[in-house]
Amino acid sequence: MNTFKWLLKREYWEHKGGLFWAPAVVGTLMVAMMLVTFIVVLASGKMHGVHVNGMEMHSMAEMATPEVRAKMAEGLSSMFVGSVVPIMIAMSFVVFFYYIGALYDDRSNRSVLFWKSLPVSDRDTVLSKVATGLVVAPVMAWGASLIVSILVTLLLCATAAVAGVNVFGAVLSHSRTYTMPFEFLAVLPVYMVWALPTVGWLLMVSAWARTKPFLWAVGVPLVSGGLLSWMNAILGLQWKLEILWQSVIGRLLLSAVPGSWSFLLRDASRIGADELDKGSPLVSSWSVMATPEIWIGAVVGIALIVVAIRLRRYRDEG
Repeated sequence: MNTFKWLLKREYWEHKGGLFWAPAVVGTLMVAMMLVTFIVVLASGKMHGVHVNGMEMHSMAEMATPEVRAKMAEGLSSMFVGSVVPIMIAMSFVVFFYYIGALYDDRSNRSVLFWKSLPVSDRDTVLSKVATGLVVAPVMAWGASLIVSILVTLLLCATAAVAGVNVFGAVLSHSRTYTMPFEFLAVLPVYMVWALPTVGWLLMVSAWARTKPFLWAVGVPLVSGGLLSWMNAILGLQWKLEILWQSVIGRLLLSAVPGSWSFLLRDASRIGADELDKGSPLVSSWSVMATPEIWIGAVVGIALIVVAIRLRRYRDEG
């Protein structure tokens, strides 16, 4: 266990730019944009008044009925959703390219010979990379999203206060302000299982490719799907290739995107629809665990990871 911990630290140190600085930079830009908005509203409100659709925002104080204030508080209490989406998108790119180079980079710069000289198994090395992308990266992105959501919520409440509507108390006393971040964190196990096909595929290609792993990882599925689609159209074969694009190619390339089950599952429209309408990511996401697609993909992903471990054992050069 101590060895595995140091392997995780090694991955973090070598990829701190993507794991730490990517969400930090995206979060900082989001807060900076909101801060600029607040400063503009504050300055304009003092000097000329702020107008929206020809109406002074200062008149919001007169229009803000208890029902309007309640809706504003409910919207602001769910600000974590707006904060987490851009950061998770950035994390998806980081994880994708991290896995493409995870085993290839060690071979291309010959550092794999040094790491193999240490008393560390190929299994532990590969599993540490799996854990880095499936656990460390999402948790760090979640932490950045939490900080951003707090700052953005406070800035939006301050902006509303400048416009004459004080919703600080309503937002800070709303239960969703505190439960929403942990609902997203509780979805992490679903993401870990769902992302296994992409993780396994990219690791296997990273361990196998002697050059240009990105082209192999992305090109092979897309070119294969494109050729089959072309043959289907030219020859009029009437193959139902939606399953290929959605359940095979989509799962291999897009499963590492958080929430991708909402558009990659063929019956996604029937899964957790009521919970999605209520804005509950926890219940709707865990409903995916009852589908066979996620477990079939998990088995395929684990098999590909096993292949990646065996390939790393015998491949020393990129």
